[in-house]
Amino acid sequence: MKKISVIVPVYNNSEYLIQCLKSIQNQTYSDLQIICIDDGSTDSAGEIADEMAKSDNRFTVIHQTNHGESHARNTGLRIAKGNYIAFCDCDDWIEPDMYGTFINKAEETEADIVAGSWYKEKADVSEAVVNDKAVMSEEFGRDELLRYIYERDSYQAFAYMWNKLYKREMFYDKDGEFILFDESLELGGDVLYLARLAINASKAVYVDIPFYHYRIKEISGSHTTELKKLRDWVKAYEMTVDLMKQNKVTKEIIDYIVRFMAYRCSNIVEEAVRQEDDVTKKEFQKHMKRYEPEYIRLNQGHADWIERYKRLETI
Repeated sequence: MKKISVIVPVYNNSEYLIQCLKSIQNQTYSDLQIICIDDGSTDSAGEIADEMAKSDNRFTVIHQTNHGESHARNTGLRIAKGNYIAFCDCDDWIEPDMYGTFINKAEETEADIVAGSWYKEKADVSEAVVNDKAVMSEEFGRDELLRYIYERDSYQAFAYMWNKLYKREMFYDKDGEFILFDESLELGGDVLYLARLAINASKAVYVDIPFYHYRIKEISGSHTTELKKLRDWVKAYEMTVDLMKQNKVTKEIIDYIVRFMAYRCSNIVEEAVRQEDDVTKKEFQKHMKRYEPEYIRLNQGHADWIERYKRLETI
């Protein structure tokens, strides 16, 4: 059997952590290295992880001072021994056959990345994500994978890191150096990292079954109002665009990344207006103007989005 290393950055969320870790522990595929990085939790999350490790030697628990999710993931990556690597957030959970299904598909097709669908979990409502357009039923190449990731309205199941299994070879750059998360980014490190892994893939495959349960909370990193973190999110997309250009990715795919970057800029303008930060507002209005052609062209079916965008450009 080939080993899967599952990296779980842990910061608080003790009320959800047991469900998360037990869902990994109870996978039908048993050859797992479950790496929990307690990133300075202030609740009982670290103790919960330690208790799991006492009864199951597949768990490795590392306690460290708080440095952020990217640093925690890098800590896990440095000790990952698996032939395959996966990521799981500490407030989410997975179906029992997720990794078994993924690794069987990876071995059968020799795919570098296997992706599956997922559930949106909000309060007591569980909603399976469905792609609006059909995904290839057989293996597909790098450019198709990138299109699925960044054409997000049509392929909602692809945009995130945690609903995938990655062959270990994807984690090395062209110079043979192990790829780590950019710890300078407080938010958006996963955006850039997924791009770097996807660029390395020559073959991927999709399993059209939801396996991952993503918990949507009102208070989370993706719902932050901190302008510094929101700036980093835009920076991550700028770095992703540069990466795509360096690797000669088609303009069509790059434009979809620019479109989402423009949306993030509009969010910063909206938040800067709320916080009465006129300097930041004007700075990102300039970015919005720069990215406006791609945003409007790729949102023709959403007149309300375009109206909001133009209003924020001049507010």
